[in-house]
Amino acid sequence: MTQVTLKDHRRQDSFGFLIQTIARTLDAKMKMELQEVGVDIRIFANLMMLGQQDGINQREIGARLNFPEYFTSRNVDALVEAGYAERRPDPESRRSLLVYLTDAGRAKAEELPNIVQRVNDVVLQELTVEERESVVRILQKISGYCAENKED
Repeated sequence: MTQVTLKDHRRQDSFGFLIQTIARTLDAKMKMELQEVGVDIRIFANLMMLGQQDGINQREIGARLNFPEYFTSRNVDALVEAGYAERRPDPESRRSLLVYLTDAGRAKAEELPNIVQRVNDVVLQELTVEERESVVRILQKISGYCAENKED
């Protein structure tokens, strides 16, 4: 195994550094875009996911988004407080509540895919369509997310 010294290690060659840089750029651009439509970035992923399927419990939301339970609970609280979602009793379980989007939440969720596309287009503008697809496939592979298991 080759020993890497600090002087040999350059940030621009570091996968972790580059991913963090890209994530910070995406985060900043998404915050700006979402602010314009009145959506807090903390509830963005929840709102998008519930826009695809609501009527599920918080545990399922957290599992689908890979968020810890406490974080999901706070985000659902924020969705409810913003008037975008409501909790209803689960007819299958007296101890469980299901989360549904309100009409306002559904309308807001419908705005989000265009925002995501716009931000992705800005961040990836230097790449060809083939390069964009390749980057996504590589990141899916690294993250353990298989494209054939992808929910559309």
